[in-house]
Amino acid sequence: MNKKLLQIGFTLLEVMVVIAIIGILSAVVVVNYASVKEAARDDIRKADLKSLQLALKLYKAQNGVYPDAGCGEATYWTGPGTHSNGFGGNLTDCPEYIVGLVPEFIGELPTDPNKESEIDKGYIYHVNGTHDAYKVLVNGSVETKFVTSFENEFARCPKNYSNGWCGAVPDPSVYAIYSAGAEDW
Repeated sequence: MNKKLLQIGFTLLEVMVVIAIIGILSAVVVVNYASVKEAARDDIRKADLKSLQLALKLYKAQNGVYPDAGCGEATYWTGPGTHSNGFGGNLTDCPEYIVGLVPEFIGELPTDPNKESEIDKGYIYHVNGTHDAYKVLVNGSVETKFVTSFENEFARCPKNYSNGWCGAVPDPSVYAIYSAGAEDW
């Protein structure tokens, strides 16, 4: 009588193939997860801007003007992050970058979900001297949902302004909301 040996288990080659397949699938999932997180942060930025836009309109409806920029009158653009002087005025690190909105008109002023600690990136606000025009930028933070035309509702300008900051094409890494009179800031 012949005895057949039963082999139970896997060969080394089979184990190596399974490990390689799991590694490839894990890499695909990690890469996709990172891009989904970037897109989600862009959606957060857009939602924050819509909330700020509503809060600013409500503030103006109640007070007749748009609110002051935070950190005193010496500033031109203000924001919660660290900014250089590259925006045509003095930029400061100012957590309350829009005065008077919190808590009556908005729960808290938004900050960038990823880039606020990087120089010249994140939310910044400017109001003109008569407080009848404003612009809020999410500057240099856009990760995947770029602004590709002036028709985009978050484009810095509604069209090509030859005398403003807008240039011939929109800045793809900037989202903006603004009132009439602030189109080309």
